[in-house]
Amino acid sequence: MIKIGIIDYGVGNIHSLNKSFKAIGCRSIKSYETSILEKCDIIVLPGVGSFPYAMKRLINSNLDKFIIDQSKKKKPIIGICLGMQLLTDKSEENGEHLGLGIIPGQIKRNSNLDYHIGWNNIEVNKNKSFIKRFNNHEFFFNHGYSFKGHSKYIESIAYLGGSFASTISKGKTIGFQFHPEKSQKVGLALLKSTINHLTKKK
Repeated sequence: MIKIGIIDYGVGNIHSLNKSFKAIGCRSIKSYETSILEKCDIIVLPGVGSFPYAMKRLINSNLDKFIIDQSKKKKPIIGICLGMQLLTDKSEENGEHLGLGIIPGQIKRNSNLDYHIGWNNIEVNKNKSFIKRFNNHEFFFNHGYSFKGHSKYIESIAYLGGSFASTISKGKTIGFQFHPEKSQKVGLALLKSTINHLTKKK
C-alpha cells in the first residue's frame, strides 16, 4: 500500500486530504517530523492562507530545507493550492517573498484582480500529460494568486478573464492550484492517477 506523508505545518486542509487518500486505497499520515515523512512514498504539501505566513511556518520548523532536499533526491511531492504556490521561486503576495524554488516561476495576483472561488474546467495542454484524460473536467478552486512561468512547467490551464496555470510540474514534483480533495469523484480519480504516475516503475 502506498504511504502518503502529509506535511503538518499548521496551514492546510489535512482532514479532507486524509479522507481522500483513504478513499482511494492509500495510507496517509500527517506529521511535522522529517524522520517520519522521509519514510513515505509521496509527500504532500497542503496550504490554505497567505504565502508569507506559510513560508514562515515552514522555515521556523526547518521543513523548507527538508522539502528542498527531498526534491533533490527525486522524492515525489504533491503541492495543493497554496502548497503548490510555495513550490515556486517567489510570490508577490503582501510584498515579495521567496518560495522553495523547486519549480521555476513566480506567484502573481490574478490578472483581473478577482478572487477565484468555485468550480472551473481545466484545459490540459500537453498531449502526453499524465492528466490528459481530465481535460475539460471541473475542479474546485479557491485562490487570489496564480503561477506565472515557462510553459514547459504547465500541465494544464484554466480561465478567469485570462488564462492561468492550474497544474504545474517538474520531474517528480506536481502542483495543483485547485483542490482535488474538494472536487468530489473527479478529484479522487485525479489523485489516484497522480499517485500512480508518481510511483510507477520505469
